[in-house]
Amino acid sequence: MKHTFFILLSCVVYTLVYGQQVYFVDRYHGGIYGHYPVEWKTRYITELLSEYPWWRMGLEIEPETWDTVAVRTPEDYERFRRIATDKRVEFTNPAYAQPYCYNVSGESIIRHFGYGIQSIRNHFPEVEFVTYVVEEPCFTSSLPQILTQFGFRYVVLKCLNTCWGGYTAPYGDKLVNWTGPDGSSILTVPRYACEELEPNSVWQTTAWGNETGYLQACFNDGIEHPVGMTYQDAGWRRVPWIGTGDSIKNNSVYVTWREYFE
Repeated sequence: MKHTFFILLSCVVYTLVYGQQVYFVDRYHGGIYGHYPVEWKTRYITELLSEYPWWRMGLEIEPETWDTVAVRTPEDYERFRRIATDKRVEFTNPAYAQPYCYNVSGESIIRHFGYGIQSIRNHFPEVEFVTYVVEEPCFTSSLPQILTQFGFRYVVLKCLNTCWGGYTAPYGDKLVNWTGPDGSSILTVPRYACEELEPNSVWQTTAWGNETGYLQACFNDGIEHPVGMTYQDAGWRRVPWIGTGDSIKNNSVYVTWREYFE
């Protein structure tokens, strides 16, 4: 108990004295072929944003999902369509079927992005694709080149709740430039070198909930503004992941990934 108290006190001191704010990125992964209950999910998304106007939401939803939503729940679809370009919402992976990119060809990856972006823009023409973020390990070394050519400016190499599918090696801290074999480079949040597996887990790391121990490890490594993340399956019902109002864990600030970079 004494150890926990001093860690918590240290986090508060860092925030108050050194101005080290901590951030958290929240929300959904899935789609029509899994983890997206069409009959209620779209309405639930809009209701949450209405109830918590300060909240932020990253979306990694299979693009084809919106075809079904538009047909089966048209009123919910229309409500979401009106907020799809809200600064609180960010579409972070438009790839058509969210492939594990390391086991398919470059042409296939390009087609996934091309078809997926077109599909989303058929529904939400003004949506921008700025930050590539995934819930599962959908990475490969060709992505800096491919993503920059599709107009992306940032990448997040965290997939901290699905380590059974692989995870990028821990590297450095803060922001790094991820450079592909062709020399293309893109600004990136890495898996921090201090981001370790959760105790008694081989599939999840300490960054999933902005717990005190994770933040303290970041501060010790000189990361002034650490960020955590959970992209939960879209089939789950849960209010903002690490709390609301005065109960938000460790005074974290919810942001989109784009907001965090910029």
